[in-house]
Amino acid sequence: MTEKLLQWHPAFFAGIQIEFGEEAKYLEFKSEYVLGTKPMMIDVLIKKKEAQILKRSIGKIFRKYNIVEYKSPDDYLCIDDFYKGYAYTYFYKADRTPVNSILLEELTISFVCQKYPRELFRHLAKERKLQIERMYAGI
Repeated sequence: MTEKLLQWHPAFFAGIQIEFGEEAKYLEFKSEYVLGTKPMMIDVLIKKKEAQILKRSIGKIFRKYNIVEYKSPDDYLCIDDFYKGYAYTYFYKADRTPVNSILLEELTISFVCQKYPRELFRHLAKERKLQIERMYAGI
């Protein structure tokens, strides 16, 4: 006997539009919306093999799983680059089996760029209430 796989998303998509009734005309609905124009790729993934504390450069702040996003010398790190990097990091965590096999405490994300990201740092301080701190030279 072959089990028939039920497709729940089309029913949900129709149902949520019906739920809004007359107000649906003020909304735009898109089903199974594709994110991005190319496959998501992390620039560099560095996995520590052991709980060794590293003493060189950026390794001082590394945990078990370390994602590094790189901006070329003629590019700059903008606000959306920051959020895209975080999205990639959370997707990397969430796309593992078994569920929750990578803990948030085991992850770092680092952004490497040539130019000081003033606009991004202002945004993080003002909107996210984050404190920017110089850990080491260049970090």
